[in-house]
Amino acid sequence: MELCVSSSEAESIAQSGSPACLVRFDLRGRETNRVTGQEDDLYSLKPMSSFSFPLSRVNRLRRSAARARGLPPPFERPGQPSGWVASPYDANKLVGVFDTLRLKAGFALHAYEYRSGGDGNGIIWAVPADAPLILPEDCPKLEGMFLSPPRPLEAVPLMQAIEGDGSPWSYLSASILCREAGEFAASWHGARWTSQTIFSKAPRQGETRSRLDDPWELGEDAPLGDWTWEHTAPSSWEPSFVESGATRKVVLHIHDMLGGEVVYRATDTYASGSYDCETTTTVLCTGRRAFVY
Repeated sequence: MELCVSSSEAESIAQSGSPACLVRFDLRGRETNRVTGQEDDLYSLKPMSSFSFPLSRVNRLRRSAARARGLPPPFERPGQPSGWVASPYDANKLVGVFDTLRLKAGFALHAYEYRSGGDGNGIIWAVPADAPLILPEDCPKLEGMFLSPPRPLEAVPLMQAIEGDGSPWSYLSASILCREAGEFAASWHGARWTSQTIFSKAPRQGETRSRLDDPWELGEDAPLGDWTWEHTAPSSWEPSFVESGATRKVVLHIHDMLGGEVVYRATDTYASGSYDCETTTTVLCTGRRAFVY
């Protein structure tokens, strides 16, 4: 038997007081037995195929992460040189937002920023805990990557040094963390993820008042637009976790208007024991609005 229930449905059932329902689900993929009051792990009690998350909770996590990675804009730091520099930012502040995730023992985090006028980008590396901060000019460069960022010797990508508690919420958190870390130090033309919105209800067909209609507004639950569909609409739009054998997936539906309006599905696939995902995207429909920085 498979369990497939949204968090809101589970909570509604639990609150109904039905004698057949003795559990209350929380967003970490755990449950509290209403008879014993003890918390149990869903993995050990019930086979589970999928779990959905309220958009409000996901967006609260996004906002907290965005605040934690926030840096003053370049125009407030006029003395900073152009190009790559070692950042004084403590990337542990960002990881610390995610209470089901943690940095693996033996690692530290080093961050680098890139500035060119008002544009900014950045990168966060996991390095051995005793490694000194190396200046970017003394680091090997990733020549095949945008802006050729510095990569200290023995450094690994951030998500390869992340571990978690194994709950569905921890994998959703990892999907948010990898995107927020990728937006570290991003500003103006360097920003990409910040303006995208995760949503949980089917896009609405209709005329919009303007070309923008607040593209940065998190919490857009059903984007309105003049949609041209390229794939069949899914049966569920909620942020969700799916488990199949040893593979775990997080599915997000995202509205993006930077350079052209699209609604796409992002599927993050996690191998057993890993919080470093492989992402595939599918454009579901396109709209007529767009903006550029």
